[in-house]
Amino acid sequence: MQDLKKNRRRMNNKQMSMMTNISEGEATVEVDDLERGCKCNNNMVGQTNKHDNKCHDKHDKKEEFECECHCECKKSEEKCEPCEAESDVCSVNTCREECCNGINPSFSTRNAQPIAIEVNKIFDSIQFRTFTDATGPNGEPLFFDFEVVEVRGSLPNAGTARVTVDEVCMNFSTIDIEPGEVTIDDFPVDEIENDSTCDTVFESIVCPNRNATCCAQNRGQNVSFRERGLTIRVNDLVLEIRAHCGCTKIVAIACPAVRRMGRLERVDNVEFRFNTLSSNLCVPSSGRSFILRQSYNTNLAVDCIANAFISANDFCDCDCDCDRDRDRDRRDRDRDRDFDFFDFTIPSGIDLILCVEETVSVLVGDQVVVLADNNINPRVVDTFANVCSFPNCGD
Repeated sequence: MQDLKKNRRRMNNKQMSMMTNISEGEATVEVDDLERGCKCNNNMVGQTNKHDNKCHDKHDKKEEFECECHCECKKSEEKCEPCEAESDVCSVNTCREECCNGINPSFSTRNAQPIAIEVNKIFDSIQFRTFTDATGPNGEPLFFDFEVVEVRGSLPNAGTARVTVDEVCMNFSTIDIEPGEVTIDDFPVDEIENDSTCDTVFESIVCPNRNATCCAQNRGQNVSFRERGLTIRVNDLVLEIRAHCGCTKIVAIACPAVRRMGRLERVDNVEFRFNTLSSNLCVPSSGRSFILRQSYNTNLAVDCIANAFISANDFCDCDCDCDRDRDRDRRDRDRDRDFDFFDFTIPSGIDLILCVEETVSVLVGDQVVVLADNNINPRVVDTFANVCSFPNCGD
């Protein structure tokens, strides 16, 4: 019996020791988790152990412990989210498109019928392609007066900075074409008046002499076409120069000007004067009159601008006391608004040119019979539905 009691005591002691170890392990896990979550006081560990020793006290008192946590937060990286709008109601944009297709009727000989018409048949046609430099009014040498209108970024307060020109935009109101004096051998040429202000097509009536040799061979006669004094004027021209200096964006304007009395004086238009245009042209040899049509196509262009510079001005305004340092500080503050502070120059100047395509055609009136289909259906824009009706003849 005594041996049995001793064995029972050993088992009870062993179970108590195992339970004590488990409770200490749980307390350690809780303290470790607490320490990982926040930074506690230095007395925290000692207080915890003290609490474990007193957990079986006869008074069974529960002590409360405070933990001061100092959690550190890392700033999360901000990510740009696309602009998205949620909507349940949508409508199709009804604006008209920039490009369109004209009437393209289908043609079939089954539905065609012969129609006699009178047309201007192209007997011969030539095209001149040429260009020339710009001049001032009356052929004066042309210069440009520059003005800075926008600076986005910083520029040196002193000295000259080199600028790279990105593009040049041309702004103007109208282009006036004045054809030169046209001669076709010694034939009379009478200009047909055209009252349109924006036309680039000019016509003349020419009465040639009969060439019996060419007429006998049923061929045209070769004549010499010359146009002297072709002049084209571009009105209200302003060049917009877009450039950059490093990361700084610069916009300047260049106004055409002429030098008078040692100063640049801006002008309203520039001229392009072309040399004599000359070529052979084939015209009827029977002596029949024909229409000479001159059609012009123009395009402004600027040659390469290799070097451009921008610099800061050192001058005093009328309302300042000429204190250079204070004036410079004021201009630094107002640099984005006061663009008179900058000087923009292109040492080699701007080579402004005008390219011209002139098509000269000889039109001879003739009566021909063609196969045509007169059933062309236009696109109907119906705003009155069936209120109005337009019966065809014979309905």
